[in-house]
Amino acid sequence: MLKAYCIFNDFNKKAYEILKNVGIVLEISKTGIRPNKSQLIELLKKYDILIIGAKEKITKDMLNGIKEKRIIATLSVGLDHIEEELFNSNRIKIINCPKSNVISVAEHIFSLILALNKRIIEANDISYTTGDKLGLSQKSEEISNKTLGVIGAGNISSEVIKIANAFNMKICCNTLHPEKHVDLKKYNVEFLDLNVLLSTSDIITVNIPLNKQNRNLISKEKISLIKKTATFINTSRAEIVDIEELINYAKENKTFYVGLDIDVDKYKKVLNQKMNNVIITPHIAGVTKEAINRMDIELANNIKDYLNLDNHQ
Repeated sequence: MLKAYCIFNDFNKKAYEILKNVGIVLEISKTGIRPNKSQLIELLKKYDILIIGAKEKITKDMLNGIKEKRIIATLSVGLDHIEEELFNSNRIKIINCPKSNVISVAEHIFSLILALNKRIIEANDISYTTGDKLGLSQKSEEISNKTLGVIGAGNISSEVIKIANAFNMKICCNTLHPEKHVDLKKYNVEFLDLNVLLSTSDIITVNIPLNKQNRNLISKEKISLIKKTATFINTSRAEIVDIEELINYAKENKTFYVGLDIDVDKYKKVLNQKMNNVIITPHIAGVTKEAINRMDIELANNIKDYLNLDNHQ
């Protein structure tokens, strides 16, 4: 019988039952207080399965001396908080939930796009002060028939493209393997080189995981290619984009709009003043009530499927 531990105290009851039905004894944190490194090491020693989140950094040294097989199950899409070397270990299985927050993130992307192009935040502020709509720094714009540049062609990008199609947007996409995404052709997606996409799109959204290859992908040089009247959205890991340069570009060009969903603690020096053309949310795109419940259930099912597969090999 496998023993599991969840660091969160609000794990979904249905997910709990899924694990129970395959013989897993799951202990759930009573407090929900996130464990530190030394506490994580002790949990890894004690439990066969450890359920964590994206804030828990797991490195290979944390498993030193542990000879038994371990499952590290993370309630996240991204896996950059887990050291890459662990993915090649025969003793460690990494399980995530890549599908659960797709709708949540895609909706958040369009919330930022619409809020920026319709000047919602600025208009709200004006309503509580002068009430004079002539005070808007820029008039609102429609997104219909605008060109949307989507960086990445995974689950989130596919949902974004589906929504964009309803807005009658012209859609282009940059991905390493366009031949694997011919299904997007039904939305009239045009696959473009990254530089071409950046220089021709009216609205750009970044939807790719962080890895060694794409860290700082949207560099200072790439940012300089973007139209000064464009809208740039990033709900992926902040490290994919040169955030400081992006904000500077927005400071220099008041018609350039930025929407970011990032861990703001790392960028307090950069985000030191409120700007009409920048909206920041504190990494909440994928954590709607519905998405959290789906993530718990998806993770439990993925653990169950892995154990069933492993037992039959």
